[in-house]
Amino acid sequence: MLMNMNLNFIKKQDIKDETGIVSIPEILIASIIIVLVLIIFNMVIEIHIPTPQEVNINEVQDILDSLSFRSSNQLSLLETSMKKLEDDHFSKKSYDEVNSLLGNYLNKYFNKNYQIIEFSSSQNPITLVNKGNFKENNNLKTAVRNIGDYKFLLYIWD
Repeated sequence: MLMNMNLNFIKKQDIKDETGIVSIPEILIASIIIVLVLIIFNMVIEIHIPTPQEVNINEVQDILDSLSFRSSNQLSLLETSMKKLEDDHFSKKSYDEVNSLLGNYLNKYFNKNYQIIEFSSSQNPITLVNKGNFKENNNLKTAVRNIGDYKFLLYIWD
């Protein structure tokens, strides 16, 4: 009996919105907005921001690339260095010339400590140029480049 009273209290003519509180188009619009926000949020999370270590690694590779860059018909600095050493049969004079050539270039364009070592199948490893104390290095970075029969290893440190 109490239930009948409550039902009689609410009459059909008092309810003016017969479609419901939220319509289907509004639900679809809200769902699309939520999906777009989730997609944008996911894209922002996946944006790769390089760390300082990654930037430094690229810098070392760039330095070695600049040493092995050929312009038109000219040899690269590394090729020129190895040609001088071969032409003079790896004499002390040719080592000094190569050290001066590479050292001047690296000192002019890069303010870092460095060491370039050359490995070939016929010789022991040769230090072509060196600046700074290699044993007291912080944040050592390396890059390797093969040119012909020679393999060059560049160390850079602060």
